[in-house]
Amino acid sequence: MKKAVKIILALVLAAIIGVSGFVIYKNSQGISYDISSVEKVQNDVEIVSETEDGVTIKKKSDGDFKVLMFTDTHLNGKKAKDNMTVTYIVNNINEQKPDFVIFGGDNISSGFNKKRTTEFAELMESLGVYWAAVLGNHEGEGILTVSREENVNIFSSYDHCLMKNGKDDVDGNGNYTISILNPDNTLKEVFFFMDSGSYMTDESKSEYGVTKDGEVYDGVKTSQVQWYRDKHDTLTAEYGKFKSITVVHIPPYQAEREYSEDDFLYGEKRESICESGFDAGLFDAMKEKGGAQAVYFGHDHVNDFGVMCDGILFSYIQPSGYGVYNMETKFDSPESDWIQGATLLSIKADGTYTAERIYNHK
Repeated sequence: MKKAVKIILALVLAAIIGVSGFVIYKNSQGISYDISSVEKVQNDVEIVSETEDGVTIKKKSDGDFKVLMFTDTHLNGKKAKDNMTVTYIVNNINEQKPDFVIFGGDNISSGFNKKRTTEFAELMESLGVYWAAVLGNHEGEGILTVSREENVNIFSSYDHCLMKNGKDDVDGNGNYTISILNPDNTLKEVFFFMDSGSYMTDESKSEYGVTKDGEVYDGVKTSQVQWYRDKHDTLTAEYGKFKSITVVHIPPYQAEREYSEDDFLYGEKRESICESGFDAGLFDAMKEKGGAQAVYFGHDHVNDFGVMCDGILFSYIQPSGYGVYNMETKFDSPESDWIQGATLLSIKADGTYTAERIYNHK
């Protein structure tokens, strides 16, 4: 009997050691990139002011303000693929020398990701360019993953990250604005960043009248729409009428419904649009308040189209990650047809802008 107890205890101890070793190993998975090799990007952007849900920045020199956008990087601990993705990000930032960088969600995914989250922020800090992000549906998922709130807190603890958790009475983590000033302090552009969540809870399904069972993608909620209205009013009172761009991760409810494919301005629809399962009124608020130029989003890794909806552009940011499903894994496409890339916005003094879709393999 004593021998059997000893065997059981030995097995339990071995299991504990094994699990502990696995946890330690997984938590040691950084982004697999030599951060010490990174050189700073030279720019003349400075922070003018900050609030709990907004930052105002200014470029001291004249000329276009360049914004480089990535999405769905999915740095998930797969070293080779993560390295490809990070190398692509760094190379494009070095080549384009943007004034500001945006990440459109599903940035650091999978479990055991605190080290990856921290090292990614350290990488961006080493580049010395201001940057911001929204969260995707996969942030906060997995074993021993950082929570959505902790993710924002880690990112925003770095000097060059402009991300904010936002107001406590607004749903989600990461509802904030970035206001960009011209050298003469007139307002060039406002970016609204909004958390589109992950999956609808039973409570939110009931609130928004969604009857579909199973997983339904979340979206911008009523409190966030009210925040958008209030923030728009505040900025209008300070600067007068202005132009704006909104960034979310999950495509808005209208992204599946307000167009035909004949209306595409560019790109292709290669998979179903996994849009938000409800409409809390953001699109209506954007049209009512005026000045809204575009909504940019990610989430669907093999779609890259843009389309006008009632005068507002709905557009995918070029998907940027190599470690998740993509043209290669979904369609067995040759490398020449891969669409990983970035989206570059060049914003003029009056807030009008041009957009360039950068493909890594074309």
